Amino acid sequence: MIFGDFRQLMPRPYCEFVLVATAFLCGALVGFEREKGHKPAGLRTLILICVGSTIFTVVSASPAMAGHEPARIAAQIVTGVGFLGAGSILRDRHHISGLTTAATIWACSGIGIVVGAGYAAAGLVLSTAVLITLGWVRHLEIVLNGVCQVRRVLVVYQPGQGKTRARITALLDEAKGHIAIGEDKQRPEGLREISVEYCSLHRDHRCVLAQLADVPGVEALETNV
Repeated sequence: MIFGDFRQLMPRPYCEFVLVATAFLCGALVGFEREKGHKPAGLRTLILICVGSTIFTVVSASPAMAGHEPARIAAQIVTGVGFLGAGSILRDRHHISGLTTAATIWACSGIGIVVGAGYAAAGLVLSTAVLITLGWVRHLEIVLNGVCQVRRVLVVYQPGQGKTRARITALLDEAKGHIAIGEDKQRPEGLREISVEYCSLHRDHRCVLAQLADVPGVEALETNV
């Protein structure tokens, strides 16, 4: 009974309030994990996506929409969220990023539809499943793909009044895998060098070398250190 239609347990409009509150909780569960990882779609974004999907679904099933194909409104959520998720996918010459974020947006929208349809308990269970997938399954991926093999590279660059260092730091903040920034030292002829540790085992991790080489002001990458 707990996984049944919540509208059978509570009269309107109280059931709608509870469903929207449940959607808020479901979005917060998933969004909290994304926020900790500093992902583009964080706590507020996923709460709004889940709550918005629930509101559209609740309205589509309301008596005011009776006889006007209420399922059509809910069906358009999938299309709208698809565009939202596509905007979070970024591709450059070296790798594609944002696929997990886009999939999370899509999943949270689906959870919102489930909750809006009246299945609040099922929405909470699904949110927990998504949370486990994003968190614990990551550790399983590490086991399957192997532990990062750490290498060191010296990035030699023109100071550029601090602009080059800022570009390098921003790139490393977004890089995947093991990243550690070492001491920044002065070199002859006005150049500077910074030591960076990176993972050389996984393809999507070691592409940081090619990205560093593309940074304006970077003169050389010395890997035999």
